[in-house]
Amino acid sequence: MILGTRGSELAVLQSEKVCERLKALGYEPKIKTVRSLGDVMTDRGLYEMPERGIFVKKLDMLLLNGEIDLAVHSMKDIPLERDERLVTAAVLPRDSPFDVLVSNHKLDDMPDGAVIGTSSVRRKFQFLHFMDAKAVNVKIKDIRGNVNTRIKKSKSGDYDGVLLAEAGLERLNMGVEYERLDCDPFVPSPNQGIIAVVTRKDSELDEIIRKIDDAETRTEAEVENEVLKVTGGGCALPVGVHASCNAASIGLSVYSGVSREEYILEKRVLGKERSLDEARELAKKLAMKRG
Repeated sequence: MILGTRGSELAVLQSEKVCERLKALGYEPKIKTVRSLGDVMTDRGLYEMPERGIFVKKLDMLLLNGEIDLAVHSMKDIPLERDERLVTAAVLPRDSPFDVLVSNHKLDDMPDGAVIGTSSVRRKFQFLHFMDAKAVNVKIKDIRGNVNTRIKKSKSGDYDGVLLAEAGLERLNMGVEYERLDCDPFVPSPNQGIIAVVTRKDSELDEIIRKIDDAETRTEAEVENEVLKVTGGGCALPVGVHASCNAASIGLSVYSGVSREEYILEKRVLGKERSLDEARELAKKLAMKRG
């Protein structure tokens, strides 16, 4: 069983989490690392990339060619439109979905003129909205590279802080001090904090991989993706979606940046039986508000 992954330290750690679960079932997967288009094109922001799925397409190709048996991704990197021969067979229990600020300054004490690093349009809009409301003028500057690289860049003096996913810092166990950003108004990226395992639909491994699937996390991902289908969110649009599943219902928050001066934030409690329909209805209302 050959497991494909990007070669960054974080990506390999995520793959090792999958390997641990498969070994518990009696399998001995081997990890094969590759470089994706997103790893190669580090001279531009994610919103400037020529196509979607830049972090997953190389692994998709290897899967379809039979060179690997499964691929492990950060689920937020997987585009909604996929080759129909591929399937997300499992998602692991979700880690933190939240964003964090790594900085010597607290969010509420950010100085005027501070430079904050992120390549995410959503994070850029959310941070500017928050600071504009406090009458603090900050500058957003693109930053690329893996988590370690961005942390190093943030300490170089070119940035006063960087915005990152908490899940990545936790998985890397970096010991970096940070401030978690509240889901209101910093609604995270859809599927943030979720590790996904992709297989070929016709693969005999499909049923095996499904044994490590986490039902609650899959429900959250399905709800978030349903909103994403309607809003058309992605790297180029400032959209955040977060679903939180509990025993009786699903809490849903949706953020959409309209301009630097305006954003829309919607919250709902969804019934589990009609969660996808209700998520779709909310997303349509939000899309109408955007115009």
